[in-house]
Amino acid sequence: MVHFINSSHRSGAPSREGSQTLPDEQTLVESIVHALRSGYRLIDTAQYYGSEAAVGQAVRASGVPRSEITIVTKFGADLHHDPAKALRISLQALGLDYIDVFLMHWPFAVSPEGKPLRIHESPTFVETWQRMEPLVGPQCRAIGVSNFAQKTIDALLESATIVPAVNQVELHALNPNLKLVPYCQSKGIHVISWRTVGVTDLDNNNIVLTHPLFTDIAKAHGCSPAVVNLSWAVQRGITVIPKSSKKSRIEENIRLATLTDKEMRKVNSAYQTIGKFRSSDHFPMLKVEADGKKTLMGWSTVDFGWDDEEGNWLT
Repeated sequence: MVHFINSSHRSGAPSREGSQTLPDEQTLVESIVHALRSGYRLIDTAQYYGSEAAVGQAVRASGVPRSEITIVTKFGADLHHDPAKALRISLQALGLDYIDVFLMHWPFAVSPEGKPLRIHESPTFVETWQRMEPLVGPQCRAIGVSNFAQKTIDALLESATIVPAVNQVELHALNPNLKLVPYCQSKGIHVISWRTVGVTDLDNNNIVLTHPLFTDIAKAHGCSPAVVNLSWAVQRGITVIPKSSKKSRIEENIRLATLTDKEMRKVNSAYQTIGKFRSSDHFPMLKVEADGKKTLMGWSTVDFGWDDEEGNWLT
């Protein structure tokens, strides 16, 4: 079963299953309450989404014991210098006594003045992690990272005393992370997948919901292409966080199919037969020019560890 729901509700945010106009706060609260009552048990949110207050309200209104719910939230690049302050902000917004998993949203940081910092400028993600480790306790049960590749995790682990509990990454059939997932699992890092069923190309076509590779498998199992993609990820040991405000879709997404080995191989190789696509390359709000080149908040894809110097994907 899928026990996870995403709570991002900011239009255009680099978060999860698409960038369409998302529900107002009351609709969001009602959707999360319905999901929890339908069996979902993890809620993903972030300070950037502006949805933490709605998440807390929904948890309190759901009637589901807090101890049965896992809350994952993330702090932004502007608070890398002070994760303790970031934790206080999230706890206050949520109105809850503790957070289950607190994530560094991206490895890059920005200065208090909003200036994107380069990979070696302080606070580096390694320095930020060192400041996160003392947070683990009654109010913060575990810490983790988001949008990290093997390169950045390796650098973090060189001095870490706590291994990240989670790495939340963009993962879908056109960006399957066939190397990153087993690497994380070998380190004891659980992978959470964002945009599993919401990947759209530059023409706004949702390929993983419309291509015959996925629709044919869906027909064979009597389910939707969305369920095919969620099932594929879950069978790889990955947590998925589907997002929807429609009650029927919330209920549908929790009922997974069991794909055959052949079907798993087909989806695993979709990036070769259909083509690669990495949504993070196309977030206009994060594009910054540095040294005459377009970057993601001052970082190149090599800095992130996504590509090698020749532009080959590493994940």
